Amino acid sequence: MAIDTIGFLLVLVSIPLAFGILRLVTKNESIEFVSFIGQRSTLYAFAGLVLLLVIPYGAFVVLPIIVALSFASPAGRLDWAEFRNRRILAGLLVLLMLGASGFMPTDAPRAPEEWGEPFATENPYAPAWPSSQQYTWVFVEPMDPTNFEVVQSLVLRTPHQHNPFLQVESSIWISSLLGLQESRMRQAIDLVDERVPIRIDSEAFRLDQKGDAQSHTFRPSSGDVELNVWVYDCYTTSGTDPEGTNVGEVVVVGQSNWGGTVELLVIVRPFFHDGLTTDPYAESLVNAWIDV
Repeated sequence: MAIDTIGFLLVLVSIPLAFGILRLVTKNESIEFVSFIGQRSTLYAFAGLVLLLVIPYGAFVVLPIIVALSFASPAGRLDWAEFRNRRILAGLLVLLMLGASGFMPTDAPRAPEEWGEPFATENPYAPAWPSSQQYTWVFVEPMDPTNFEVVQSLVLRTPHQHNPFLQVESSIWISSLLGLQESRMRQAIDLVDERVPIRIDSEAFRLDQKGDAQSHTFRPSSGDVELNVWVYDCYTTSGTDPEGTNVGEVVVVGQSNWGGTVELLVIVRPFFHDGLTTDPYAESLVNAWIDV
């Protein structure tokens, strides 16, 4: 919690920091904090940053609204003409601090005791930003080694949003938008490649979402929990078929947190896995993960 608090304070301090830099550079002691980017604009901008604590999708909603409101009136447009450089400085520092908060370390991922030691506790393909931790397991049926699952439990920093409202949804949307999902999936794809007859290049695959996320009630021993579930078809694109060859399915669920981190569970199963029809949401695995 202390690290999460520091991450949010980094964002809040961006406005006072811009004011301090301006005073230092101009050596003008008469500049007042409440009006250094426009009459009362400083307080409005500061209040907007505080809203990051409660607004779903966080910075992707709050920052455009702040900018739009600053142009909404003739007086606001006059303020832009007068305080343009100061506002640009403040805006750049806000973005810089949002980015910096994404480097704050995270807690360890959930690891159900019955899953045993993880196959891997690092992901060499995971991007450095935003920070994350990931554990990976490979579960193989003793009587049928071709029936296996690659399971990833991870904690991901969400610098754009420090509240839990639609946090999983916003994180998956951003990961899809920026291609971060595929980067984090490469380790799982390599593990699948070792166990299926079709060659899968972890640099040549794509994920196609199967419809919208579906709400599903899971029933772990701790009590019923309703979560959204995302299901993706996984295609290898390194073969001769330009459309790609379906090699498996990916199930993603998550739970939100206050403070700027989200917890996700990713389950990868080959196209011939029995559970694709009998257990499409991998309930036993999700239930164990929820109970941790």
